[in-house]
Amino acid sequence: MGRGKIEIKKIENVSTRQVTFSKRRAGLLKKAHELAVLCDAEVGIIVFSNTGRLYDFSSSSMRGIIDRYNRATEPSTSQLQVEMRQEQAELETLKNEVARLRSENARLMGNNLGGTSVQELHKLEQKLNDSLISIKDKKDAMLFEEIERSNRKERELGYENEVLRGEIDKLTRFIPLTQQPSQPGFLEYTPAAAGPSSSAGLSRQDRVSPDTVCYYGSDNTDSETALQLRPPCSDHLKMKEEAKRESSSSRSSDSKDMEE
Repeated sequence: MGRGKIEIKKIENVSTRQVTFSKRRAGLLKKAHELAVLCDAEVGIIVFSNTGRLYDFSSSSMRGIIDRYNRATEPSTSQLQVEMRQEQAELETLKNEVARLRSENARLMGNNLGGTSVQELHKLEQKLNDSLISIKDKKDAMLFEEIERSNRKERELGYENEVLRGEIDKLTRFIPLTQQPSQPGFLEYTPAAAGPSSSAGLSRQDRVSPDTVCYYGSDNTDSETALQLRPPCSDHLKMKEEAKRESSSSRSSDSKDMEE
């Protein structure tokens, strides 16, 4: 019968774990020795148990194997020198580029022009002219865009205004228009102190008082409607005369009843 497959995980039982560690350590060291002998390889193994105990195996000197490992993993000195030279050359190139850009910027600002030839000055002038032209073109484009936005906004507002006017026209069709009076909406009130001639032929009841002033309506042309709060003056006077006659007749009837 073959051996069953063992699940690779930590063994929880301490004694079983210690036995397994001893067996597997011995097998590993045996395989390392066989590899070194059969293949003429330089083998070194270092193992620490969970208790901190050291177990090692080396086909030759362990120190020699570790030094050889360090030399193999660390980059060589020549390679480091080549990388440093490349980085220094790149850094020098960047420094020269920065210095050139600073000098060109100073010349564009009108500084550090000493030692420049006429041809260089002409090129500098041409660059400045090109820059001014591009700046003007950009400014004009931005102004045109702003004007276009303003015109578009004006058209939108005009369209909204027309829509609102149409809505107002629709609403005014459903509102009946009252006839505007030909005479003024207010009667002029003349106080009694204006003179004896103005009230000489009028009795106390027939004199014009503030109560007889009639308000016909509003002359507001925006709403195109008139609000009549009181009846016209003629109707109001007639109503007052009828009320007077009724009151006088009632008083006369009451006096006759008292005499009887």
